[in-house]
Amino acid sequence: MFTALRPTRPGGKNSNAMYDIIFISTGPMFRVAVVVMLLVLLAMIIDLGAGLYKAKQRGEYRTSEALKRSLSKFISYEGGLMIACIADLFVHLCKFYQLVGINLLEGVPVVTLLVGLFLLVVEFMSVREKADQKTKKQQQEAAELLGKLLTKEDLAEFFKYVAAKNAAQETEGGK
Repeated sequence: MFTALRPTRPGGKNSNAMYDIIFISTGPMFRVAVVVMLLVLLAMIIDLGAGLYKAKQRGEYRTSEALKRSLSKFISYEGGLMIACIADLFVHLCKFYQLVGINLLEGVPVVTLLVGLFLLVVEFMSVREKADQKTKKQQQEAAELLGKLLTKEDLAEFFKYVAAKNAAQETEGGK
């Protein structure tokens, strides 16, 4: 199949060692990586469905912004998994596990599996987040942001303004 890519020995005979290292020994590793990518994709689809359901529970208007964020998340997650797969390929081609004496991990995409496991945990936590917890979290974040934007002097000035306005309305109403 890939006879043109097979390196030849000086005597003209085909050398299958390089071909075997690159194409045959990495096959199972890439199959595992593809399964991890599909599982993360499935977790993202479940999270999107749960997010839409939570928004419906809270009576929020569902916009295309959520779908855009999901697309961005897909690109980030799957791109990160592809980079992890490339790192596993380098580790495999460099025979790193043989050098450190861990032959048991030879051909196992360890980096891809760890990144995939992390992403699955993140998606699981996102799905488990309840709608009312999300609302409380958003309210708390808004209060923290408001607290950062307003200083004590600003608040004191605001309350003085409100008190003066109320006093002015009372004087006008009493006349």
